[in-house]
Amino acid sequence: MRVQPALYRAVAFVGALTLAACGAATTQPATTFEGQFDDLWATFDRRYSYFELKGVDWDAARARYRSQAAGAPTQDAFIAVIREMLGELRDVHVSLIAPSGAYSPTYTPTATANWDRNLWLGVVTAAGGVQYRTNLGYARIKGIPYIAVGAWNSTQFTTDDLDAVLENFRQDSTLIIDVRPNGGGNDQLALALASRFTTRAVVTEYFRYRNGASHSAFTSETARSVGPRGSWQFTKPVVVLSGRGVFSSNESFIAAMRELPNATVVGDTTGSGSGNPATYELGNGWKYTVSRWVAMTADRVPFEGRGIPPDVYARWNLAAVGAGRDPVLSAALQLLGAAPLR
Repeated sequence: MRVQPALYRAVAFVGALTLAACGAATTQPATTFEGQFDDLWATFDRRYSYFELKGVDWDAARARYRSQAAGAPTQDAFIAVIREMLGELRDVHVSLIAPSGAYSPTYTPTATANWDRNLWLGVVTAAGGVQYRTNLGYARIKGIPYIAVGAWNSTQFTTDDLDAVLENFRQDSTLIIDVRPNGGGNDQLALALASRFTTRAVVTEYFRYRNGASHSAFTSETARSVGPRGSWQFTKPVVVLSGRGVFSSNESFIAAMRELPNATVVGDTTGSGSGNPATYELGNGWKYTVSRWVAMTADRVPFEGRGIPPDVYARWNLAAVGAGRDPVLSAALQLLGAAPLR
């Protein structure tokens, strides 16, 4: 596949995951640790969207951490207190941003991703795959067309690139799309690919934004749809490989594909993180992000903290992985009538 070492990595917790639709606030930050803590706490209290869904007592968190933050002897100690408090939200879209611009997650899920880079490299290289762009490649595995997208990164490839890759398989009767290590990015890019697999508009998600002083105050629901795009649509069977490494805009891709009658999602439940975060100033050059919406599947089930389940579960068998076999990809191949990987 002319693979580069940096291609296809799990990016669920890097800053790029939050860039798809971030807002920014420009209020002047407080100058003391106590004031900065109070401002941050109040911003989350007014803006954060998942308190009720996650059962978080934000008033109790303030009581536990305020004196520690106000009395912190150094900037590093203050940031450590803030990180610990925000970690109670268990939200991959809540991050601290250092003066250098580096994102620091406040929460890192521990679920095992169903993708192994070295195993994947071996499979696609043996299949004579092509790296079309960074984080976008394709192959033909056991005779089945296969497209892999490692991140929805619009600085690395475009909608035209997605269309060019898909054009290679226009006459084929089946297709596999692998997004297991994809932690998110540009949701418009993700939905642009999903729109090539439907002949009509389909509602794929709903959103509600936090709106008001109460933790239960939200805007009315907004529907998101995908409709046909391009000069032709691939309406034949498509299998999408998903799992715990799937977050954010990539979950929007999974939410879209699972609504299409010709698509089957195989693998494991997604990583569960969709916040549409806004960025705020903390002080002393630091910033932080706040999730501000509740994202739901088309059947109005929120997927923050619970993920989107596949249509077909394929267990990540460590014995098979150790023997050089990808059980998720094998399950997809068998579902499409091809021989499993050996």
